[in-house]
Amino acid sequence: MTDNTPDNWQEILDDAGETLRPDKDDGENAKQQVIARSYTINRARRRLNLHSATVASAVKRGLLTSFVDPDNHERIPAEEIEAVLEQPELYEQIAEMERIAIRDIAEALGVRTNIARQKIQKAGFDRNKPYWQNIREQWDLPDTLRAFRRLVNENRDERKKQRRQERQTQRDNKRQKREAERQRRAELRAQLVASFPAWAELDRSRQMMMLHIGPPNSGKTHDALLRLGEAGSGWYLAPLRLLAWEVFDRLNQRGVPCNLLTGEERIDVEGAEITAATIEMFNPQQHGDVVIIDEAQMLADPDRGWAWTRAMMQCLAPEMHVIAPQTAETLIIQMAKAANIPVGTVEHQRLSPIQVAKYPWSLQHLPERTILVAFSRKKVLELKTRLEGWGRSVSVVYGSLPPEVRRKQAERFAAGETEICVATDAVGMGLNLPADNVCFWEIEKYDGRSIRLLQPSEIQQIGGRAGRYGFSEGGEVGATRKGDLKIIRQLFYADAKELDYARVAPSVDDLTLIPGSLAQRLDEWSQLQSIPEDLRRLIKTAEMAERIELAQMLTNKQVAKLGLPGAVQLVNAPTRKSTRDFWYDCAKALIDEFPMPLPPCPPDEILDTEDLDYTEMCIACADIYLWLAHRREFNAYAEHMEAVQKDRRGWGDMIDEALINKIRMMYRDKWRN
Repeated sequence: MTDNTPDNWQEILDDAGETLRPDKDDGENAKQQVIARSYTINRARRRLNLHSATVASAVKRGLLTSFVDPDNHERIPAEEIEAVLEQPELYEQIAEMERIAIRDIAEALGVRTNIARQKIQKAGFDRNKPYWQNIREQWDLPDTLRAFRRLVNENRDERKKQRRQERQTQRDNKRQKREAERQRRAELRAQLVASFPAWAELDRSRQMMMLHIGPPNSGKTHDALLRLGEAGSGWYLAPLRLLAWEVFDRLNQRGVPCNLLTGEERIDVEGAEITAATIEMFNPQQHGDVVIIDEAQMLADPDRGWAWTRAMMQCLAPEMHVIAPQTAETLIIQMAKAANIPVGTVEHQRLSPIQVAKYPWSLQHLPERTILVAFSRKKVLELKTRLEGWGRSVSVVYGSLPPEVRRKQAERFAAGETEICVATDAVGMGLNLPADNVCFWEIEKYDGRSIRLLQPSEIQQIGGRAGRYGFSEGGEVGATRKGDLKIIRQLFYADAKELDYARVAPSVDDLTLIPGSLAQRLDEWSQLQSIPEDLRRLIKTAEMAERIELAQMLTNKQVAKLGLPGAVQLVNAPTRKSTRDFWYDCAKALIDEFPMPLPPCPPDEILDTEDLDYTEMCIACADIYLWLAHRREFNAYAEHMEAVQKDRRGWGDMIDEALINKIRMMYRDKWRN
């Protein structure tokens, strides 16, 4: 390499030599001619397929000569580079200083990279990028770099080919599995469809369904109960224990003997041939003369709708009275038609007038006999405390409140002992709450997936509780904020969306057809949507999420020990996230044929929301115990049933007393500050 940089291209033209680069034509001036006859270090390494450091090392070792052009670029005559390519011995001599990547060595040896690295390290060479001269002919490698690289490329190409073949084989296998699975599911779906209840084949010749359609406070349930009392035998089917209790009391007070049957309790009244029950407890084989199915819009409920569908489609009583809002009318009529059930419709009109308030109400000065609606337990209790701080007397109603407590709270409001009832949308169903007004504190709710605006049907159902016939001259629906009131006015008078689908649940026979664990059977049944073609526009499968969660807690061995019918019964228990552990303790006891454990006990006194939370959870656990105790399969292992019933009543009284005592239902620390 020369030390002096020439001043112009003409002076170095001789240094470039006479050989042209294969990729260049001779130039018109000295600069172009020099470039056409020489390579920069970077261009040379590309031509030689070596690293730049290797080429620079060859120049330094005198194997190649170079010169510097006027742009200060180091150049190598093309004739020298082309000579190297034509002389394998010279190429190999230059290649000795080529650094070799570990992955290439591994590729040539056909081993993993870490194995190749271990070999290099053991031989004492640079473990990251050894020189070619160090590894040449080691471990049966070739003796030239070119042969080494051919081997690397061949092995790499072969490996890529193998990988492509493997991927193709995997795709083919997956395709075959998908096709086999599709075929299996199609055959299984066909079997399930074939086993679907044949409602249309039942004898409906002496049966009539009377469909009572109307808004809240239109006397639908009242008229149907009068007919049940006249008939003297049959069922009243309710969505809630609270409503079953209310009808049980009402009929017996009228001198019509009536039994009570819910998942958690049974009361037999002497001489009674009528039963007020929660709808899941209905026995279609013991139907009596008249069956009332209340709140039939619930047949579209993803979790519980199957019970309404079963009651309507399997009931063979001479008279079936189905009570629902107008949004359910079309769906119910279509279902009755699909089962060849004759239908008559009775249109009920609201018995007392109702209107939307002209102006928003002040929370502090809410009129008496007002139901204040919020959509979370926390908000209900906050509003209760706030109103009581202003000297108002308050009842509360929310979903997780035990039914007996809800009833007592509602009765105090109905009797005028409290001025305001703060409630969630639980007030929209199953409570006889004579109120003049319904005030919406909020108009959005969390529906289990997202926070959304209330639907017209929800505003109408809840707001319709205002102006109870016989107790009020009329009702008003309103809000505490001007913007909310405007929306309520729009939704209250809007057409509500009609129901699209009823729901069905799997039978044990259905699940027997499906392979896998109990959780897998429930999940697959839900996904298959095995509904006969002529019913798919009317029916969907029920939501199985909670039952699948419970089923996943059971092993196949435990399910086998219980038997599939017993296991299905077990996962039908009324649980929620906070009570699953107690349910599992009961399940293990039943599987091992031991007495079920007692529910956890609440604190001696309810001082704040945390105590209330825990007490409600204890009652929910007691409900699980009693629900299982009333199942024929598990009754023998419920030796503490009477004690649990007694404790549960006492815990409900504790909650009711805490609410009456106007305890600030917030977390303690919040009120200490």
